[in-house]
Amino acid sequence: MLIRESEFPERISKYKNILYLCHRNADPDAIGSGFALQQAFGGTLGAVEDLSRSGQAVAKAIGAMVSINPNVEDYDLVVLVDASVRLQIGNFSLKSYAVVDHHLDKGLLPDAVFYIQRPSNSTAEIVWAILKEGGIKVTGDMALGLLIGIISDTGRFRRAKPEALRAAAELIVAGELDYEEVLQVISLPQVISQKMAVLKAVTRAKIERAGDWIIATTEINAYEGSAAMALVDLGADVAFVAGRHGDVTRVSARAGRDAARKGLNLAEILRDLGESHGGEGGGHKAAAALETRGEPTLLLDECRKRASAALL
Repeated sequence: MLIRESEFPERISKYKNILYLCHRNADPDAIGSGFALQQAFGGTLGAVEDLSRSGQAVAKAIGAMVSINPNVEDYDLVVLVDASVRLQIGNFSLKSYAVVDHHLDKGLLPDAVFYIQRPSNSTAEIVWAILKEGGIKVTGDMALGLLIGIISDTGRFRRAKPEALRAAAELIVAGELDYEEVLQVISLPQVISQKMAVLKAVTRAKIERAGDWIIATTEINAYEGSAAMALVDLGADVAFVAGRHGDVTRVSARAGRDAARKGLNLAEILRDLGESHGGEGGGHKAAAALETRGEPTLLLDECRKRASAALL
């Protein structure tokens, strides 16, 4: 059942033992949002498998205690934070759950007890609206986590909509935050393994033209998202990076602003591919991911063809 932000406090009050579960490789938006909900309404903050490096930095900065791979059967309700498709939560079997997310994927929504989902830049903006409309005062740490979530998911405001900018300004005031100090939390140097993976991905990349558009594809078994972003930063309009992880292939996709404005929707492309290959995909128009069985080379070829068709 779709609910409004103003309805969340009453809904959540019906449950005594709540788990706020972030997706695997939890990023700042997931951690900051989950932490704010946990602090406001009580319960446990958890994550599937692990936290990203930036997610770890945020958790440390705000003092968040995150339970990795918690037993979901111990809770009356599991609130999925910043996730609405199964690939983001792995093999967790959920019975009674809710969703708070800004991705427009529908995978887990039909069976949710209730959910809040709208196309904001970040889940943190939705959580901030929940707290504001509920008249809940935020602590400095809650405001810090939410602000970093917005900063992270907007690419430091490069992709920010007016709502995100307003929310960020309100959080700075509410939490009495220093913006320069906030940025220091997520200004992390790349580790050498990430540098090596991205450089290898770039050197292996196949570059093809589709009219006036440049589409890059490559394979690497780690940091696929970082490699895709690097290819776009280097000039590709669209980038697909695939990596094999055991029996599963993961594909990360990124698109530049012009390609997204043209009508390219990476979430739709990877969602459709996931359905046709027995996996699952989704995300945003300009940033999406796929996890399925299949040969990386063949999946990349399908991605390229679909992106080309959408742009021409």
